[in-house]
Amino acid sequence: MSYLVISECPDISAMNLITGATGLLGTHIALELLARGQQVRALSRAGSSQKSMKQVFAHYGSFDLFQRIEWVEGELEDVSSLIDALKGCITVYHCAAIVSYHPADRKQMYKVNVEGTANIVNACINQEGVALAHVSSIAAIGRTKESTHLNENSEWVEGERTTHYAITKHLSEMEVWRGIQEGLNAVILNSGLIIGPGSFSRSSGGMFSRIDQGIPFYPPGGTGFISAPDAARTLVELMHQEKFGHRYIAVAENKTMLDVFSKVAEALGKKAPSKEVTPLLLNIALFVEKIKEWFTGKKAMVTREVLRNMERQYLFENSKLKDTLDFSFQSIDAAIDDTGRFYKSVNSIE
Repeated sequence: MSYLVISECPDISAMNLITGATGLLGTHIALELLARGQQVRALSRAGSSQKSMKQVFAHYGSFDLFQRIEWVEGELEDVSSLIDALKGCITVYHCAAIVSYHPADRKQMYKVNVEGTANIVNACINQEGVALAHVSSIAAIGRTKESTHLNENSEWVEGERTTHYAITKHLSEMEVWRGIQEGLNAVILNSGLIIGPGSFSRSSGGMFSRIDQGIPFYPPGGTGFISAPDAARTLVELMHQEKFGHRYIAVAENKTMLDVFSKVAEALGKKAPSKEVTPLLLNIALFVEKIKEWFTGKKAMVTREVLRNMERQYLFENSKLKDTLDFSFQSIDAAIDDTGRFYKSVNSIE
């Protein structure tokens, strides 16, 4: 896949601010906007790395577009930096968030995900003519023990299966809805698990790293997935069509973790995991990860919240999005293949 300029009449005066631009979705939104001939300003924390973002642009044969990004230093907690970054912008794509299921990250996750979103909303309200594209998650879609088929109207209920990450994304959405009530033009995207070229130390990229190292087990359950280019194109198009005041589930396919793990293993040329993780094995893994954390100081990748997240298969409806936008989605198998090629090319260089 390559990114070509697709806008027939590019608005070269259209400046778009992206928070979390170096992340998986933020990188692809930057690509999508630049390919449409629009301008991109990226909010970046001091000392943050652009390495992975550069590699992704190069992967798509679009490194020349990377050179057009305007970088500004700022933080979600620093309201004055947000106000400065917003000057001259017509749209904010708010992608920055902490995704974690580790207790040590909770305080910062609430601060960034909830308070940071409130700051973005307030900054947008205070600058006339700015619209907000808020990246949420299917984690913020309400679910109960009985619910398996979920859509935008599923009732939010906190229960034993609710992770703190899900709570922070729900609360961040509440801040956006508050902004909408105060006159802000905004769209909320409840994205599925995003698959695409990016960093392999976080989010879905970590799955590629772990499977490359070799794991015999796969988790039970499943969830909704979407490719990074499709998630980016979806959100940009929703903003282009001014579908304000709505939330949309962005899922291309619902798949089991076995299917996804097996496909990732195939894309990397590794042996596919063949044993489902039982409750006993999950608890053993939890214990082993805690021991490793004590000895190495590295945060455990398996926590109780991770285990709760893996237990069931949830099916997410995308009919609202498909009825709104007239385009087809890339298959998740194709997205995994492309990400696998990127993974191998990056690791052959490093």
